Amino acid sequence: MLFYDSLDEYVQLERKKLDQLLHKNIPEVGVILDVFGPSDDQDVRNNPGGHSVTQLIDQLFVDCYGIEADRHRCLTRQSTPREAPLYSQTRAQIVNRRQLFATSPYECSVLSERLDVEVSPQLLGANLLIGREDGGDFSISELPVNTYLVIAPANATELPTPPLATLIHHVRQKGCGRTGRALAKAYDDESLTKRFVEHAESERGILCGVEYPVSEPAVLERGQKVFLKFPMGCCY
Repeated sequence: MLFYDSLDEYVQLERKKLDQLLHKNIPEVGVILDVFGPSDDQDVRNNPGGHSVTQLIDQLFVDCYGIEADRHRCLTRQSTPREAPLYSQTRAQIVNRRQLFATSPYECSVLSERLDVEVSPQLLGANLLIGREDGGDFSISELPVNTYLVIAPANATELPTPPLATLIHHVRQKGCGRTGRALAKAYDDESLTKRFVEHAESERGILCGVEYPVSEPAVLERGQKVFLKFPMGCCY
């Protein structure tokens, strides 16, 4: 997790983002275009450059632990260098909110153009490909942190309560070397490792935690609606 240096910096930069948000073509309701499950071999030592690559499936089973059979599945995990600003290198046990990765066709298209190779959701390690119902472009990376992605049946015209599942946008995912190596392996081009990190700074996708369900898994599949809800940051 990265942090602003001061409240003044936070206000200045977040205000700029909010001013631009209305022009980002973000829908009130999106749609799941495809779902992707984990690699058959998720061991980085046995499958370097391929362990993070996902595969197209018909149904994705999720609950508050994450995705069934996925290496990220757990309620808590050890901190990593990503959390070093708070926990240094202590490998402290923290709550796991990095359970599911979502991207959009826009991210894939932009990265494909920048890198001059086809960047698929699978190579990005995505679990959900989410788009607009009208087929228009929008960058899921532009969603504000803490946006709720509330999943409903394909025929839903309004949000059911309870929904099929509730995901909460935890953090925007920057480019990383592991996914860069997946691209390098797929196209036999080592330069893609570094180039991906450089070009995926702002357009790659978002990491989510699963808030609901808890008692039994929900089934996510293509065609389901995704209601985007923007929390006020307060409750009764």
